[in-house]
Formats: sequence, C-alpha cells, structure tokens
Amino acid sequence: MRGCVFVDKPLSSSDQNHTDSHLLPPVCVSEDTSRFRYTWEGGDRNAIRIARCVLETVKMFNTSSKEVRWYVFGDDDTIFIPENLARTLSKYDHTSWHYIGSSSEIYHQNLLFGHDMAFGGGGIALSSSLANVLARNFDSCIERYPHLYGGDSRVHACVLELGVGLSQEPGFHQFDVRGNALGILTSHSTRPLVSLHHMVHIDPIFPNSTTFSAVRHLFSAVELDPLRIFQLSVCYDRWYSWTISVSWGYNVQIESKHLDLRNVLRAQETFRPWQQSGWLADVYTFNTREVHRDPCQRPVTFFMEHVSSIRDTVKSVYKQTYQNCTYDPVSSPRKIEEIRVFSRRLDPDIRQAK
Repeated sequence: MRGCVFVDKPLSSSDQNHTDSHLLPPVCVSEDTSRFRYTWEGGDRNAIRIARCVLETVKMFNTSSKEVRWYVFGDDDTIFIPENLARTLSKYDHTSWHYIGSSSEIYHQNLLFGHDMAFGGGGIALSSSLANVLARNFDSCIERYPHLYGGDSRVHACVLELGVGLSQEPGFHQFDVRGNALGILTSHSTRPLVSLHHMVHIDPIFPNSTTFSAVRHLFSAVELDPLRIFQLSVCYDRWYSWTISVSWGYNVQIESKHLDLRNVLRAQETFRPWQQSGWLADVYTFNTREVHRDPCQRPVTFFMEHVSSIRDTVKSVYKQTYQNCTYDPVSSPRKIEEIRVFSRRLDPDIRQAK
C-alpha cells in the first residue's frame, strides 16, 4: 500500500519538523481548483479539491512502475483496517469497473445525497480500470455539477455517467451517529470491518478512555485477528435462560432471558442520530430495538480488557462494567466478573469471503 495525504497548501516548517512527522505518509499539495464553479449555498468549495484527489492520485501513480489494482479514498478522520480492506477488495476483479463503499446509516442523509452513493467518510474504493477512465473524463464531468455539496457526490455523479453503480460493502462505516455507538458495533455485519469514521463525534468506545486510547486499545485486538474484529457470536445458556452475545475484540453482553436471534441482531438504540431534529432525522437504514430505561434491566456488559495469542489460539478477556443495582436474583449474570473467549485466527479463503 502506498499513497499520500492531500492538503490545500504546503505545510509550515514547524509541521514538517514535528516529532511524529516520520510516521506520516507523504504530503501532496492539491492543484488549484479556482476555475471550477461551486454553487451550494453555505457549502465549502474544498469539496472540488477533495474530489480531484481521484484525478491527481491516478496521474501520480500512472507514472509508477508498480501495478496499481485499487484506489481508495477516505476523509482525514477515516480509520482503515488495511488487512480487511485488502480482503474485501480481493473479492472483486480490479480489471473490471467497480465502485465500492457504503451509504449512510441515516435515511435522511441518503435521501439528501444518494442512496446509491459511497460516502467519503466510510471510504470509496475504485478499481484501477475504472479509475483510469474516470480520471480522463473527470474535469469535464465536474464542470456539470457545481450544485453538489461534497467531493463524494462529485465522484458518484461522474461514476454514474460511466454507467457504473455502487457495490455496497457494509464493512465501510460512514457512522453518521453521535453518542454511544455500542448498539451499532455489537450488531456489526458478518462482512469484515473495513473502516470507522467520525470517532470524535461518538463517545470513546471503551469506558474510562479517551477517543485515541480507545481506538488504540481496539487495535490491540485488530493486530492479532483483524478479520474477526466485531464479529458477532450468539449462544444460549439453557440452565439460566441467558442469551450471550460475543462481539469479538470489543465486548460481551448477557441478557438474563432468551432473545430470539432476529432480536439479538437488531441494533440497540444506544446512539443518537447525526441531526438532533428535523424530518426523518432518527430514521435509520437498519433494524433497531429500544434500550430499557432502567439500566438494571439492560444486558450485563463486559468490555475487552486484553487479548493475547499462544500458538494457534487467541484469548480475549472481558471485564464487567458494573451498575449499582439493588436487586439481583441468584441467576443474575451480574455475579460474573470476567469472561474469557478462546478462538482461532479467522482466515477465510476467497470462496468463504464471497
């Protein structure tokens, strides 16, 4: 993998000499886009510059001797899991035209910008064969779309003009939500997690953490088994009538009753919509279930404490987050302090991945 970070102007000498600058990808200064019109009232014309990153990246790497199979674009606050990105794209033939990503979780966002558009925050992947043709036509195309809001909208419009539709991959996450994202993360698709976005707009995903330390903690599990991260396993304890849900590398939840699988897979509405009010603001594009108002009636939650690997076995340990509940029956899962999960590294072949 190779690439660069696009900025609108050269970095200052202090930025270039920052102590962590050697860890960063190369910086590319965007070309001048002042000749293009932008008419979205109250918008940011940087959207044109961001869209043209597609053209400028293709031009840059077409001069390289190394073969390029895929071009992938994300926002400055997009987090990619490279192994899962590569495995997801490997299902597709890069010599054919493919436009891959995912839409928003919010129905109104999709209504506004397009149900069939790959949102830039979740990430956009273009096969090299499509990107090369797109680049040749890109400037003439975006001249026709001064009224669009974002860079991803321009890429979408120009891809559509070539007759290519979106290949939806739910592992790309736009994350147009706020607050506690636990409900979305614990109901993740069986597809590999490719990207996360808007992490500073949601609560830290682990308790007693900052956003940065929580993401770093998550990646301690990603490094050992990237394809299994957030993958959900559900089992039932007949003796106590518990429903146990393991969202690997993140948390375990125990319901003190049996829930059928359809209900378990519905996202708990722990989060808030992107917009606080307005028409369709809280209508989601997936199934949800309400969270009980009484915290003591909610599932008991255990968050990943640490993860380790010995030979072929990965061990992950989850510690309970305690609620001050006065009444706990003998069969209450609140009496459990720690859960240990043993698994093998997930490594499906291409047939299983498809």
